[in-house]
Amino acid sequence: MASIDRMNVASSTTLAILGCGTLGSAILFGLLSIAAENSARKASNGLMGQEQRNGFQNGHTHAVLNDIEDLPKPKLFIACVRTSDSAQRLRKEFAKLQHAPSVAIVQGENVRAVQAADTILLGCQPQDLASCIGEPGAKKALRGKLLISILAGVTIPQIEGVLEQSSPSKTTDKVNAAARTSCSNATPSDVRLVKRLFTAGQFDACTALCGSTPAFFALFIESLLDGAIALGLKRSEAQIMAAQTMKGAAMLMLAGEQPDALKEKVATPGGSKIKGLLELERKALRGTVADALIRCTAAASILGVKQA
Repeated sequence: MASIDRMNVASSTTLAILGCGTLGSAILFGLLSIAAENSARKASNGLMGQEQRNGFQNGHTHAVLNDIEDLPKPKLFIACVRTSDSAQRLRKEFAKLQHAPSVAIVQGENVRAVQAADTILLGCQPQDLASCIGEPGAKKALRGKLLISILAGVTIPQIEGVLEQSSPSKTTDKVNAAARTSCSNATPSDVRLVKRLFTAGQFDACTALCGSTPAFFALFIESLLDGAIALGLKRSEAQIMAAQTMKGAAMLMLAGEQPDALKEKVATPGGSKIKGLLELERKALRGTVADALIRCTAAASILGVKQA
């Protein structure tokens, strides 16, 4: 891990994430993972040569890779948190990545982070907007820089209202920059950078998927624990087994295994697992979970309206 003082920010695009919580850290970890994978591939005789040797060369793949390489990309990262526990958690997570870009994890130094960066990702809780960018020195530090908001339901006027300045920072709200450049002062280069970081127009859904589902997973684990206790297992032991099983399934899917393929492998003909799956289907688990995510997304889209 690097410190802000040791970063060569003058010659690199630096992204600072203010409020690196569940969603912010997920975005940062994803960016670092992609960068680490690209660096590792290039280190092994070049990315394109590796693809050709593996037999994956095709026009579509090359077009996608070329599009990605042509987009601007941050090379240095600053993760801003409020507590030492959060800082320690991020250090442990990012330590697992090899060949990843430099990351500075700072606690309670938002203004310094904004001063050192040229792109700022606003990832705090919507209700913490004022304390995050309204502290002394933050407004001045933000002038002329690209400010990307991932706050559910928070609009550009609300952010500009907090900044209270006649020349607001270039702000891209909900990452739909192309439709908002007239009021956000975002340049074409800004738009390309945001498109590199995110899928435009899907931000409330991303917020719900990344920010709300940990609670969904916890509820599912809790339900498994209730069943395990009813069957005579100890809660502490059942929790470890259930959580490790969920982690194993997640690791397989992160490695490329499709959910339906994993389910087919586990549910053998005439076995106990398919009977359990059928019971979940009879109780409409699939539709219930999908509807819950849709409701979360709808609620996220109006959070800022309620605050206004």
